[in-house]
Amino acid sequence: MKKVRVPITVDPVRSAGKGTTYDGLVPSSNLPRLQEILFTPSEDVEVNLAFDRDEQGIVFFNGDAKVEVTLACQRCGEPMKNMPVTVKFQYAPINQKVTAEDLPGYYDAVEINELGEVNLHEIIEDELILGLPLVAMHAVNDCAIDRNAMKFGELPPEAEKKNPFAVLQQLKK
Repeated sequence: MKKVRVPITVDPVRSAGKGTTYDGLVPSSNLPRLQEILFTPSEDVEVNLAFDRDEQGIVFFNGDAKVEVTLACQRCGEPMKNMPVTVKFQYAPINQKVTAEDLPGYYDAVEINELGEVNLHEIIEDELILGLPLVAMHAVNDCAIDRNAMKFGELPPEAEKKNPFAVLQQLKK
């Protein structure tokens, strides 16, 4: 079965009323902030979304997104290929009537635009960026740089610079 493209924006209230679900793809070209972080551009993101109302009548949508990415190792700078990133999320739209403080803690708040819509691609991109590792590094045995060969500590004498505020210390006297 061929996956369809997930729309960029949707009206969450109308979608919840219809019980809309999406099982599709978000093109990687629509996620520029994510692509900037990666070593090489990723493939399209697989997304599952469902819109509904809970027992309290709150409109919400939840889903998951997954993609394989290539990140740069922060130790050696070489690519780390085929790293799976999977995120789950649950949002409720807010407006003048429903504020973030009104929502139960298990919902993240998302603002609707002037047309009553939310930008799904931005939400998915934010979630994927948050799902990336803080510091991506190869396993010690797989890294091009030997961790034990790295040196930390004292700088050579030529690296030490004069304090630019030393002149002020003399004026203070």
